[in-house]
Amino acid sequence: MAAPPDPDQPRTVQLAAAILQHTTSIESYLQQNGLPSPSFAPGAPPKLPLPPNVEQQLAAALGALDELNALLLGPMGWLLNQVGHAYDLCSLHALYRYKIPAQLAVGEEVSVAEIARRCDADEDAMARLVQHAVTNYLLVRPRPGHVAHSATSAMLANVPVLHDFIGNVCEDMWPSAHKVVPALAHTAWPGAAADGATAAKSGRPPNQTAHNLAEGTDVPFFETLKGDQERARRFASAMSMLQTMPGFEPTAALEAYDWGALGHGATVVDVGGSAGTFAVALTDKHPDLHVIVQDLPDVIDKARAELPARSADRVALQSHDFFTPQPVTSADAYFFRMILHDWSDDYCLRILRQLISALKPGARVVINDLSIPPPGATTLYEERQVRCKDIAMMAMFNSKERTMDEWTGLVAEADPRFRLRSVVQLPASPIGLIEFTWEPEPAPAVAEAAE
Repeated sequence: MAAPPDPDQPRTVQLAAAILQHTTSIESYLQQNGLPSPSFAPGAPPKLPLPPNVEQQLAAALGALDELNALLLGPMGWLLNQVGHAYDLCSLHALYRYKIPAQLAVGEEVSVAEIARRCDADEDAMARLVQHAVTNYLLVRPRPGHVAHSATSAMLANVPVLHDFIGNVCEDMWPSAHKVVPALAHTAWPGAAADGATAAKSGRPPNQTAHNLAEGTDVPFFETLKGDQERARRFASAMSMLQTMPGFEPTAALEAYDWGALGHGATVVDVGGSAGTFAVALTDKHPDLHVIVQDLPDVIDKARAELPARSADRVALQSHDFFTPQPVTSADAYFFRMILHDWSDDYCLRILRQLISALKPGARVVINDLSIPPPGATTLYEERQVRCKDIAMMAMFNSKERTMDEWTGLVAEADPRFRLRSVVQLPASPIGLIEFTWEPEPAPAVAEAAE
């Protein structure tokens, strides 16, 4: 545990001391377990392999470092720092678009002129972009005018799904970012200018987004994907990458909820379950469960080709649009993993209400989704990561990330017969797990004690 800060010291000194203390604890753990120290060298671990208690030290160190950076820069410096972020993705975008990591061999030192030649790009512009990438630790500069792989670029070269994830960010999401504010009052959309507050609260349609302004289209993002096979493939690959990130793995939801308590032979409906990644992991751990994965027909067709043979008798695949009535009646649990954050409140209410005709008394509805921490529960650095995801949801879908109170309020608004049963915040993760039960009969009145 970190020692409390000395109140007699300036805040900057307190933060510096905390950073030293937390970092020393992290390095001690790594050394004691024969693990390498953090490094920019190719082959460095993509993430420090830390147990939960040491992960907390890492979070505290990063939060203190972030605050110290803001204080030392001062208000003007910090403001200019924010302005600079508007261009930070340019060099990463160049690495993706020109496949620069794949142009280098690990251990090779290449001149920036040679990089431009290999990419068939303008030498001056490419040199400037590549050298900007160096300042973001995306490449290293072993000597003037030359670059080589960093740990990050080597990982991009060797992990195709990570390359797709960066492409999705740079080419699908980033172009929409600068249209978020203009989209708030776009006068061509009904109600946007006349009653912006009402529209924002109820949730604008998913085809009136910053994405729509950026791309000049009137269809939702997912419809845009249907018209571009390569883009759709990249998005699916990027989402599979997300499933491997710490705290987002299917195993996190497996450990946070007592699936065995559903009972032998229980049926779980994985609503919007995509290729069945979670369903396979769930039935591997609980082979007595039966899981029905539901998604749109083209997704289910692809899932059929990819479902492991070992899961064939435990996982069923079913085409279903969750904006229509739920066809599986009397299941024991209906599971929504990273689904509802793609939709505004109005659309989420429609999705949840489509369950009602299928629910039996005591059925569980389990929501596994991002949760914005309450103020003060984490450092501003950690909260910012989730807030950025929230803005991304606004830009792409007119949807949002929610606090736990917003999640519980949303389900209660869908129908008061959904009763909150449990709330779990996954450790070292922005994801929460919220469980409701369906209780169609009112709770029995409690007799007042006789006076």
